[in-house]
Amino acid sequence: MRTKFLTRLACSMLFIFTVQSSAWAVDKDVKHKAEIDALQQKFNWWPTDAKPSPVKDEVRSGYWWWPTQPGNQGPLWGNRGYIYVNKIIFDYKSDELPPPKPQELRPSLVIKNIIKNVKVYFDYNKALIREDAASILNEAVKTLNRNKQADILVTGNCDMRGSEVYNEKLGRRRAEAVRAFMIDHDIAEERIRIISRGKLDAVGHVTDLEGMQKDRNAQFMIAEVEEVMMPYQGTSQETSVSAATPNAPQISEEKIVEEQKETIESEVKVSTKNYIVKPNDSLWKIAEKEMGGGHRWKYLYEFNKDKIKNPKKLKVGTKIVIPVE
Repeated sequence: MRTKFLTRLACSMLFIFTVQSSAWAVDKDVKHKAEIDALQQKFNWWPTDAKPSPVKDEVRSGYWWWPTQPGNQGPLWGNRGYIYVNKIIFDYKSDELPPPKPQELRPSLVIKNIIKNVKVYFDYNKALIREDAASILNEAVKTLNRNKQADILVTGNCDMRGSEVYNEKLGRRRAEAVRAFMIDHDIAEERIRIISRGKLDAVGHVTDLEGMQKDRNAQFMIAEVEEVMMPYQGTSQETSVSAATPNAPQISEEKIVEEQKETIESEVKVSTKNYIVKPNDSLWKIAEKEMGGGHRWKYLYEFNKDKIKNPKKLKVGTKIVIPVE
């Protein structure tokens, strides 16, 4: 009897401890969120063109800023304390403006409170919103409608084929396609900003169909985005500032940016099909018939180098693979 009593007592104590631990964990999360909200509210100001500019943190992912000279644009410059921001995109309108002069004030973006990351894919050399992407964009519209303070920053990207100039334009068309979709679904145009990275971030090799599909995208974050004027630092887009981090005292307060980890992507739609070389076939003819243009014969050859010894003279009966993008 004594053994059963002790067992029941131990189980009861364990249950009480578990309930208390769970309640403590929930209370801790609520308290943590309240602290973050309070700090975020405290640092709602932004000093725009106050100097010196933000400095890249080489250990963490963001930027430290301790302005000592007030700016003339935007809100007051605040308390001159260290603040921390996860993401800054410098000179984001560089492709629309004349070349900058040293230290010229240029439009830049401060990304705060990231709610959701979204990526939609495009077909080869296209900027049309696919059906699978449309359903994801519809959900993004709902998220924007629920978060009236949030904006959308869209980045258009391409795979590594083609010139940088062409891909910069194609990336912009992809970003503009997403913007047009949002506007058509009653999202105010002033809530949408776009940039193009062209093929600067492409990583997929020409024989990696899935990798190149992922490079052909418009990715965007739904976040609180603030446009500010910052001195030109000799680089553009998302980058670090060249100045060294000043000797910092023990940090007591930070600009806290909470990023939710939710990332949503559309489908990867690529495949291959087999083709048997016929009499009088050439790579140009095959590419023209199967890939939409004879000029793509070099890519077809690159994709089948292990099967084709001489690209100018195909062997009848050879089985090659045709990429479908």
